[in-house]
Amino acid sequence: MDQESITRGIISGIVDHYIREIAEDPNRSIRKLLDMAERTSDGPTQKICYQMMQQMAADPNSPYYKMIHHLVTYTDAQTINNFGINLGHNAWTFGCGNLRRIISRNNIPVSWAVIIDRRQTADRIPFSEIRDLVNRGRKHEVYAWLIYASETLDEWDDYAVLFREHSDSVFGVIVDSEALNEQIAEDAASIHNLMFLLNTDSQDWQQSAILLSENKLLYSVCRFVDSKKRADEILSGVWLEQMIPYHPVMAFAIAADSLNAETAHNIKEYMWNTRLEQIYPVLPADLISDFVIINRLVTHQDILYRVNPDGSVHKATSLQFSPCSLTVSNLFS
Repeated sequence: MDQESITRGIISGIVDHYIREIAEDPNRSIRKLLDMAERTSDGPTQKICYQMMQQMAADPNSPYYKMIHHLVTYTDAQTINNFGINLGHNAWTFGCGNLRRIISRNNIPVSWAVIIDRRQTADRIPFSEIRDLVNRGRKHEVYAWLIYASETLDEWDDYAVLFREHSDSVFGVIVDSEALNEQIAEDAASIHNLMFLLNTDSQDWQQSAILLSENKLLYSVCRFVDSKKRADEILSGVWLEQMIPYHPVMAFAIAADSLNAETAHNIKEYMWNTRLEQIYPVLPADLISDFVIINRLVTHQDILYRVNPDGSVHKATSLQFSPCSLTVSNLFS
């Protein structure tokens, strides 16, 4: 067994111990876990995240205690463990140093995570090209992938095989409620490196949230912001307040490419400030800008890639995506 496997095994055992403790005494156990994690973390992204969480945990009345207690009580413990270690250790610590060395040696731009849009279009590339992309990305120490699934989740079987093949990585899947059913939820329960992002613009998303919780699946919520109305519902707090009864871990705002730049900036500021002010028992995030910030910490580059259904690639350096010269075939090549 190599040193990396030993390190992961030790971390896994510690996390399992604290998951059990948090279910019994969340406030005290969370503070102990964060103190331990901050002392032992050595990646820049990891340290900043833990320091931020410690600031949040300093308030004994923080709603984030409720969020974490609900997470460990109603989500599969192995999923919490695997997803957390794959993200915190593989993507942000162990993989982080290797990723920077690859970038320095080859002088190429690489993003720590890649978004893959698989919504159905007439010119959507075959899934085999996505599998090849993930395989190439893993050779560059990229461990995080976010998939915009189609409205029907027609490629679920392909996703499940891919997730299991790359059990050391993390995958997020943005889904519409219409596509989720008991069979998919039961199948997903055995995939421990997966988080669903439920699109709250889809019909009856509340029922899907209940389905995910009943199957002890890790899930968050998201909203695509492509209009002033949707932006106003976020900026007023209405959207986040609607999430509270359904206990998602995070709530992601995702700016459309066509959104007014000023509005995109306002949403970013609102999600950031609301997260720090600890107003709701859910972690708000602006997906694009937060992912770009993480990439800056990991690689010292402001960049995030999105592979479009036709195989073209867009990149974001701050708040929104725009076209670039890459394609799915030469990304990470």
